[in-house]
Amino acid sequence: MKSRFLYIVLSLMLVILITPYLRYAGKTGHIVTTLLAIMIPLTSFYALTADRKRAIIILFIAAPFVIFDVMSMWFTNPYLTIAAISFAIVLYFYIIVLLVSNLLSYKVVTADLIYCAISTYFLIAIMWSGVYMVLEHISPDSFSGISDPGDFLYFSFVTLTTVGFGDISPQSILSKRLVIFEAAMGGIYLAVIIAMIVGRYMSMKDIQDSENEINPKK
Repeated sequence: MKSRFLYIVLSLMLVILITPYLRYAGKTGHIVTTLLAIMIPLTSFYALTADRKRAIIILFIAAPFVIFDVMSMWFTNPYLTIAAISFAIVLYFYIIVLLVSNLLSYKVVTADLIYCAISTYFLIAIMWSGVYMVLEHISPDSFSGISDPGDFLYFSFVTLTTVGFGDISPQSILSKRLVIFEAAMGGIYLAVIIAMIVGRYMSMKDIQDSENEINPKK
């Protein structure tokens, strides 16, 4: 049986790889982009159905995001765009909290744990790209080197992984502080999650070795 969290990973990959080519392909491209974005809360809802009450909240937060995003397609109002992105940030943050809670509940290393960890990492980058987009709308020229809104997603991943190519850089005080928080979050997340996975894997191995000593194979 495939891991439910695998579907979140696949939806995230589609959004990252395909949406940059669709967003500016007119209204049709905008609609397809919105549909792809909806896949993230839907797959998250499916993966987290064990906690049904919290999972349903995902759909409630996703609804205004979709409404404002569709409205921004018909009405060129920057406030609609800011509202849509803001609800997306809240949505992704909530999903991240649920995924991290789910991660910490695992006692053994499974495919679910691995896919859940990957999904969380990707969502952190996507959430921060939304934060940067809102900041740029509110305070223009907070970043240099931005030629396309999709560049914020690229910059967010570069920051989260602490690669730092330098082609895009924060200019305002607030943008610089936000970049610090994301870079720190990426490093802390990897350190904690890798330590947790390795620790639980070693614990599993110790238990298996103990069982083999007690019940040796004939």
